[in-house]
Amino acid sequence: MAKDRAAPFSRKHRRYWLPVTGGMIAIAAINLALGLCSYHAAPPPEHMALVLDAPRAPGTISASQLPAAVMRAFNLKYPRTIPSGARPDGDTYVVMFPAGAPHASATFRADGTFVSEQ
Repeated sequence: MAKDRAAPFSRKHRRYWLPVTGGMIAIAAINLALGLCSYHAAPPPEHMALVLDAPRAPGTISASQLPAAVMRAFNLKYPRTIPSGARPDGDTYVVMFPAGAPHASATFRADGTFVSEQ
């Protein structure tokens, strides 16, 4: 049997590609209609705030309670480090590092000025 070498849009194939293309368009329209009718929008999920209440030593505050200037200065001096807590000491704040960090604590004034580190 010889291989058909006619061009795909030739007169010989014209009787096939119009019904095939029309059938594909009809199938796509049916799939789209079924998809739009079958699925309903899900209600938006309720977002719950995750609150971690770790036990802290008396007199300490969480990192979220630090003044913005102190937290900003801490983030500039120690990037990619999240403080584990802080202890207010007069007009200064002693910010504690997490376990395994190279430093134990750093002291900042309330205006964000760095004082010392241990």
